[in-house]
Amino acid sequence: MNTYTIRLERLRDHLRRKRLEGFCLVNVESSDRSNLYYLTGFSGSFGTLLVTKDRQIFLTDSRYITRARETISNYEVLELKGRVTTVATQIKRLQLKNIAINSPTTSTWLFHQLRDRLPKTKLVPVAGLVETLRTVKDDSEIQAIERAIQLTDQTFEFILGRVKPGVTERELAWEIEKYARTHGAEALAFPSIVAAGAASAMPHYEPQDRPVQHGDFLLFDLGLKVDRYCADLTRTVVVGRATSEQKKIYNIVLEAQLRAIENLRAGLTSKQADAPARETIKNAGYGQHFGHGTGHGLGLDVHEGPRLSPLGKDKLQAGNVVTIEPGIYLPGWGGVRIEDVAVIEEQGCRVLTRAPKKRLMEI
Repeated sequence: MNTYTIRLERLRDHLRRKRLEGFCLVNVESSDRSNLYYLTGFSGSFGTLLVTKDRQIFLTDSRYITRARETISNYEVLELKGRVTTVATQIKRLQLKNIAINSPTTSTWLFHQLRDRLPKTKLVPVAGLVETLRTVKDDSEIQAIERAIQLTDQTFEFILGRVKPGVTERELAWEIEKYARTHGAEALAFPSIVAAGAASAMPHYEPQDRPVQHGDFLLFDLGLKVDRYCADLTRTVVVGRATSEQKKIYNIVLEAQLRAIENLRAGLTSKQADAPARETIKNAGYGQHFGHGTGHGLGLDVHEGPRLSPLGKDKLQAGNVVTIEPGIYLPGWGGVRIEDVAVIEEQGCRVLTRAPKKRLMEI
């Protein structure tokens, strides 16, 4: 039984438990690309999946039909002509009383178009059927993430050698992308963040033409894709000599992150996983300057379940791959974030990232 067949059977188990007769996934110009790839190995931008207890059908258009037939071995592959009409016709032929449809990635327009054509089949909006399966990674997925992380670590080491006063944030971001593309990355997992000086206090920032200056905090948040899987790494350094205040903030964030890592294990709730980092920063007097969650799941997408957050409702399981990324952000002054990636295990976690962080680097 191959990987995709195993995933398909796990999906069917979920459908049986929810008393659903089928599942419909529509990937329109990459709207649900990751879920489709996870279930089939097909990476094109368009395709529709229909799964019942004993059949699995993949439909795509003329752009992808040859590629799909060469890629997908365990599905009936059909050419789709007229998206809504063909999908509705196939669902009618299956004679289902109900069928789940992946609601977060299906447009309201498409949902209503299908519903109008299927008076005898109830369309049931569902969220998270496939995403829940994806939260627990198998060995092949973890190995792909490790390859992406190794190249990301290597890219971070490279970019440190390009930092000097006068170089701009945008130039450094471009150097990251060039190096990644020419050393084995298929893509960036997300647009790189390069934030200098006061800009490092903005957790999600777009690099500008601002020159790096002596004494700046310089925050790098980068991640590459290898074999479809993502990496995610954040390090904060200082250009030149660090001040005592910069060292103080860095060390608080580092302590918070290390405590979170030490605490991580299967069975924790999202809130329990988030608490050590949040309490450390709060006890140091900077609680109001740490607004986001401690981490998130990582895989085919850079943001997946489970969440490490005081607002999350997830429960960690062995095989989850998560980031651990507390931060302190002081508007007008600067900020520090330190981020690693770890695999959750029954009795702890295994950190995959290797970029140095034991002390605030001065470059």
